[in-house]
Amino acid sequence: MGEATYTDKMSVRHILIAITGIMITFGCSALVFSTWSAFQAVVPDMLGVEKSVWAFYITVLYLAEAFSAPFIGRLIAKYDIRIVLSVSALLVGVGFLLIGFVKQLWVFYLAGLMMGLGEVGILWLAVPTLANNWFNQKAGTVIGTCMAFTGIGGAIWLQVFNALYAGGNGMDIWTIYIIWGVAALVTSLPFTLFCIRKTPQEAGALPYGKPQTASGKPAGIDASKALKSPVFYTVFLFAGIINLLTIVAQQFPSYTKSLTDVTFDALAVGVMMATVMMVAQAICKLALGVAADKNAKLSFIAAFVTGVAGVLLVWFGTGSEIMLYAGAAIYGFFFAACVVLVPVIVRQIFGNREYPDIYSRISMFVNIMGAVGPVFWAFLGGFGYPILFAVAIVLLVVVLLLGLYSFSKAKTVQDQWTE
Repeated sequence: MGEATYTDKMSVRHILIAITGIMITFGCSALVFSTWSAFQAVVPDMLGVEKSVWAFYITVLYLAEAFSAPFIGRLIAKYDIRIVLSVSALLVGVGFLLIGFVKQLWVFYLAGLMMGLGEVGILWLAVPTLANNWFNQKAGTVIGTCMAFTGIGGAIWLQVFNALYAGGNGMDIWTIYIIWGVAALVTSLPFTLFCIRKTPQEAGALPYGKPQTASGKPAGIDASKALKSPVFYTVFLFAGIINLLTIVAQQFPSYTKSLTDVTFDALAVGVMMATVMMVAQAICKLALGVAADKNAKLSFIAAFVTGVAGVLLVWFGTGSEIMLYAGAAIYGFFFAACVVLVPVIVRQIFGNREYPDIYSRISMFVNIMGAVGPVFWAFLGGFGYPILFAVAIVLLVVVLLLGLYSFSKAKTVQDQWTE
């Protein structure tokens, strides 16, 4: 009998990989992406600037993610992932600490740059890369579970913020930033330093589940060949558009506030819709990860259907706050597609051989769309929300068509795979 290339038993090592993914998304990623809106209600007034001027640091953050993604992807592919991710966590944690200690507008922009460089590895590349290397089977489930904790973490950290700040009568806002920095470091560094290796072989272990190839070696297409394939660019486009569409959810509070002749507190319902969406997308990330492992194409179509249904319910469900909550919850399934379904599709089409390099290039466009999304949707909202929702439906159809094309041509790419 030949040497074993995989195991059917999940070891402590495999579990630590999943736990590390959970902790870095629960800590660093949720703190960065799911709590800044709470600070937006307070910090601009303290600094004496407009909210848009202060919030520009989020645009800096997304642009830093976008343009550093290929570079960080190559670092992860070539060097010790423990070092890359630990430095990434330090950038996030120190960014929060600098804000807390310096208390100036310019430091937000510097921190945005630092956090963007850090979050590329932590949110976009670490979990898919580790899951694909360590799990021949159930990788989508692992990715979905880990990514769910951006939403779970967001809900928890927002409650922590409310408990600490207590409407301005509690802790100083700058002290909370320092706590955020410490929390980012404590929830990440022990795991990135001591709990992971890039591949099972580095830890003297075996990947979980039967591999794609008889030899057990990673199979896939070279990044140079992938970049010459039309399929790469269709995946590139629909992944970015999906992220652009997730930002529609940020318009829900403003949309409900604009409603007239409603029997409910429009603004309160809008804020609650955002909360419902955050909880729903956490649950849906896990569900979508499990579903994608079984059938990625069907999961993709289901995400499209829920995206359209969510938009339509929010658009036309203004007669009932329950309908609005239902629309926000259903849209959460589509919201989960960006960080769960896209990496699974990339792996299935292009393989594992040079996955970090290929996926990092796709995530570059994803983050560019994240940077322009808030301005894009706010601009459309100025012309009226029917126009905004109509454009969202059109873009959802574009995503569907690009995705179906990608699946139909996947075999032509898979035929070029090598070990």
